[in-house]
Amino acid sequence: KREEAVKFGKDPVSILLLGVEDYASSGNGGRTDSIMVATFNPDSKTMKLLSIPRDTKVYIPSKDKEDKINHAYNNGKESTIETVEDFLDIPIDYYATVNFEGFKEIIDEIGGVEVDVPFDFWEYTDTYPREKIYFEKGISQLNGEEALAYARMRKRDPNGDFGRNDRQKQIVMAAIDSMIKPKNLLKVDEIAA
Repeated sequence: KREEAVKFGKDPVSILLLGVEDYASSGNGGRTDSIMVATFNPDSKTMKLLSIPRDTKVYIPSKDKEDKINHAYNNGKESTIETVEDFLDIPIDYYATVNFEGFKEIIDEIGGVEVDVPFDFWEYTDTYPREKIYFEKGISQLNGEEALAYARMRKRDPNGDFGRNDRQKQIVMAAIDSMIKPKNLLKVDEIAA
């Protein structure tokens, strides 16, 4: 959707963030459990973050049919990028994908994240044997495993997938805040790997 390339930090850009659930497919294919678009505007020094609920029914060009947006990833990340560009009618300049293990490693590498838990709830871990992780309303420091459970829960959320989207955005914003701390700026190569 761009006529010419943009430069990060100089031009407004859009970045597609994909949280991929691929453990059920042994790392092959999978589905996007989280779909967000971050837009950065260096002139106004703003960042906007939009979550797209994974069950949103959209037209998927690579499948030539309507389906849930998280099914676009079955045809690869390019399919998801094209679907999001078509759905939002914006260019996607960059993308980043992370699976559950990678997500946990990033959060642990930056020293965890601080979030304001909206209500008491629990969620299972993503590994077996599955255990419950409990969250209490209020400010909480989360490690990688806890942050993943916090971001994934939706069945006990009164707002369902919308509540989960809000918590996922909260985690992303907290991770960005944590990444720009001086101790983490020195680890940028490790975090990006």
